[in-house]
Amino acid sequence: MSDLESQLSETSEKSESSRHLIDSLAQLKRETKDLFAYAKQSIQIYSHGLDPRVLNNRDIEQQLIRFVKKSRSCKVQILIYDEQFLRGIDHRLVSLAQRFTSYIEIKLVAKEHHDNPFGFYLVDGKSMIYRNNIERYEAEKYQMPHFAIKDKNKFFETIWQASSPASFLRALHL
Repeated sequence: MSDLESQLSETSEKSESSRHLIDSLAQLKRETKDLFAYAKQSIQIYSHGLDPRVLNNRDIEQQLIRFVKKSRSCKVQILIYDEQFLRGIDHRLVSLAQRFTSYIEIKLVAKEHHDNPFGFYLVDGKSMIYRNNIERYEAEKYQMPHFAIKDKNKFFETIWQASSPASFLRALHL
């Protein structure tokens, strides 16, 4: 085996070892909580409607509270498709965004980007849970140096720049 073939094989093995399959709702909730626990600087969530089955969870809420209280430089960026979906739901992440306005921001994905069936949670640009179909619980957890993390990080930043604030979800201070 040549040096190049050896390096390619080694890179492929590292890439595969940095990928973990998730196949149930309970496992997805647990892995999401664990992923958020390792966050140091940023958490980015790309979800059509903040997936209440996964993210509207007390343990995840508590983990996010611990995260935003760690440092003034911590940030949570959330991209959703439609804020109207969340009108009748008392979602824990919406409440946190209203409470911690300096740390948690929710934006609406521009209409021209509504054709993506996937969702993901990205932490510090180094770890990610990716669901290729947001309606299903099957997911993959990635750790650096997997190429999918860089790809989704760049995707998130592009969509974030083109998105508008979710004004309906802001707290009204009367």
